[in-house]
Amino acid sequence: MYKRLFSLSLLPLFALSADEPVSFHGQILPILMKQCSGCHQPASRQAGLLVTSYDELAKGGRKGAPFTAGKPDESLLLGYITGKLQPRMPFGGKPLADEQITLFRRWIEQGAKNDSPANLPPVLRRGPSVYHAAPLITALAFSPDGRTLAVSGYQEILLHDVESGLIARLPGASPRLHSLVFSSDGNTLIAVGGEPARFGELQIWDVPARKLRHSVMVSNDTLAGAALSPDGSKVVFCAVADKSIRMFDVAGGKELRKMDHHEDWVFAAVFGIDGRRIVSVGRDRAAKLIDANTGTFIENVNLLKEPLAAIARHPKKDWVVIGGQERVPYLYRMDRPRAMRIADDSTLIRKFEPQDGPVSALAVSADGLHLAVGSEAGDVRIYNLESAERVASCSGHNGGIYTLAFHPDGTRLAAAGFDGTVRIYDIAGKMLKAFVPVPVEKQEVADAR
Repeated sequence: MYKRLFSLSLLPLFALSADEPVSFHGQILPILMKQCSGCHQPASRQAGLLVTSYDELAKGGRKGAPFTAGKPDESLLLGYITGKLQPRMPFGGKPLADEQITLFRRWIEQGAKNDSPANLPPVLRRGPSVYHAAPLITALAFSPDGRTLAVSGYQEILLHDVESGLIARLPGASPRLHSLVFSSDGNTLIAVGGEPARFGELQIWDVPARKLRHSVMVSNDTLAGAALSPDGSKVVFCAVADKSIRMFDVAGGKELRKMDHHEDWVFAAVFGIDGRRIVSVGRDRAAKLIDANTGTFIENVNLLKEPLAAIARHPKKDWVVIGGQERVPYLYRMDRPRAMRIADDSTLIRKFEPQDGPVSALAVSADGLHLAVGSEAGDVRIYNLESAERVASCSGHNGGIYTLAFHPDGTRLAAAGFDGTVRIYDIAGKMLKAFVPVPVEKQEVADAR
């Protein structure tokens, strides 16, 4: 999921001729954002260096200017990414590929030019988006009464009456929203998202009034994986490329805490039953248990295996289901039954069968009886959470599944993803309904004759 939804696509590395200009905005900045922004962004600013824009990069850090136009061999940037200067960058990460280093060298040789578009602030869309095709869907949420389904669109949230269809469109600044969460009374809707390499946004909506109470820009990259505290007063979410967990006050839209315990991109978080603890998962393979009151790291819940992308919590117990690249969902308890030992997996309750692709979405029904698993291969499976027995396979999707939501009554499951269609199934896997959540206008095609 994270490769498709959060990574910036690089332009082809091998397609350029020797004299073709290298684009800072299209080729250099995406590498910097993916490989370097975790340490060199406003929240951490290691060595005083920022890489989130050309202007910030050009300012340099404590060691001076990172590049000298036309002179790659005299540029600090090239020295550190090649290892000629120590420590080699990215620090603690995988070295850049030779092709990527060649791009930096050529860009500097060609004058280290800035072709970035004007750095305009995010624009709040005032009118509805116009669609000529179904949009990729990355977030779904049922209201507590089960009457409304919130769906992510392009720069907006779409509210659907479960029976009658589209009832409202809530426009915002973020081109893509990665998480939607209703408050327990249904009056507040939390959304997090943003635009890669530009901004992350927290939206807090008054649902009855269809009014945006707070729009807060957070970090220089997109946000994901939001969860409300049991009392509804706080929200946690993940600043993906910042590798941080953020906690905000819902009423005031103010940041309460920033937690920097992950070593790589972080994608999702949940509160424990009493709201005193948080578990978060990310590309560093860890499900991290955190004290919500102090922000202190407690321990890793799981035995580290492969990068993780999704998490869901049991509604009545401090149990969490996690999944990612290994394709296997695991059910863990948050409380360790004995003192931790080396390679300890004593918190594991059970694991489920391998999926056809990496796990990209998880959901547990409100009664705690069923687990839904979505994968990048486009399959959706429903399991008995207690026995790990598969009870249904839900077919019909074309492309990856990015979001799942159980109806509050536990008898239906909504699923969506790459193909832009919301499908609703019963627990036996029968498709009850399928719809594109946005109005799609036909695009006129000029007569070629």
